[in-house]
Amino acid sequence: MLKLTAKNYKSADADTRSRRTWPKYKTQLLNIACQNAKAFDANRVGSMKELWLEFVDTGVPDTLENWETFYTNRWGVTGLAEAGSKLKEMVDKMELGDIDLDMCNDYIKEVVFNKTHFGMGGESTAIIVTAEHFNLPYRFSNAIEESQGIDGFIGEYPVQVKPADSNYKAHVRNHADVDKTLVIRYEKKKQVCFVENPEFIGD
Repeated sequence: MLKLTAKNYKSADADTRSRRTWPKYKTQLLNIACQNAKAFDANRVGSMKELWLEFVDTGVPDTLENWETFYTNRWGVTGLAEAGSKLKEMVDKMELGDIDLDMCNDYIKEVVFNKTHFGMGGESTAIIVTAEHFNLPYRFSNAIEESQGIDGFIGEYPVQVKPADSNYKAHVRNHADVDKTLVIRYEKKKQVCFVENPEFIGD
């Protein structure tokens, strides 16, 4: 395993702040309600992967503020409001208690802006610093490649990137095939990533 540390993350942004202070367990309940309501349908709020790649292509620093400005200018806010309303309808159906429309709207923005920024930013930065380590070119995946579990390419090698703690979560696609992809796990807040199978490069 290869560990790349903060010295490799010269321009990385570790902004992880939330939009509000969330009452205990509320985000877990809102997450379930969102899934049931299909609030984050791409036709409504856009494809986060594709929009993020467009954002990266602008070359501006990947700060939370820049991402929010880009998204709003590119996609608008109508879909966010619709997603908030869909979420509130499901919250009421599920009888989840004192979750009002403002909290639903904030949760939609938390996911689209804050969580996307943190997740995608960590993913793209991990690819960049790993490519720099191996002195190879890189590119991020398109939508078709993403659907196949490929997050990008370093040289000719397909890459899959996951948060460092994903081994401890029950997500089906977290168990990457190290024989078919270069696997990187990242901790953006700590500015570190782990290349699980560096020998894959050059095999």
